[in-house]
Amino acid sequence: MKSLLRILPLFSLLFICCQNNKLDSKTAESMIVKKYQFPQEIDFEVFCNDPGHAKKMLDSGLEEKGFVRVMKVREPKDGDRPLIEFTDSAEPFLLERTAEEREYKIQNVKIGLRKFGEIIQITAETNDKKMAVAEYIVKYELNEFGVLWPGLPAEKKEKAYFILSDGWKIIDKKDAELMMFRKIIEN
Repeated sequence: MKSLLRILPLFSLLFICCQNNKLDSKTAESMIVKKYQFPQEIDFEVFCNDPGHAKKMLDSGLEEKGFVRVMKVREPKDGDRPLIEFTDSAEPFLLERTAEEREYKIQNVKIGLRKFGEIIQITAETNDKKMAVAEYIVKYELNEFGVLWPGLPAEKKEKAYFILSDGWKIIDKKDAELMMFRKIIEN
């Protein structure tokens, strides 16, 4: 029994020293999804009295699809009616407005979702392997109003920065760069 008590701390120390502190994809993914709250709604701000936005609505084909009505000519009888009015078909895509947005005739429209795709690779950034960078894919799923944001890619590569300190923690890019700079100066 005494020999077991002597060996037990040795095995515990050996177990702790030999633990693999490498950041795995599953841990990185769960931390990224939690920090950036995926999936995220993508919204677009429509200024309903702006002639430029009215033209954008016409050019996008949303009026033909029945989501908006655009006033092409404003007459005195129209009063302060906005140039762009959303129909009942657009209701599922309209986000709540503040009093100020209602006053200035601004409507935020949900144009899609930004979702986590997958981890591409994880690389150690320091020799002591206490800092890592995970490169991952973000996917964009657009709805009918997605035409308002032309050029938005179907997917995009992004990076997340991690540090090993009582387990892996996700940190901001600027903090990671500062830590790397300190390591360079110290050496």
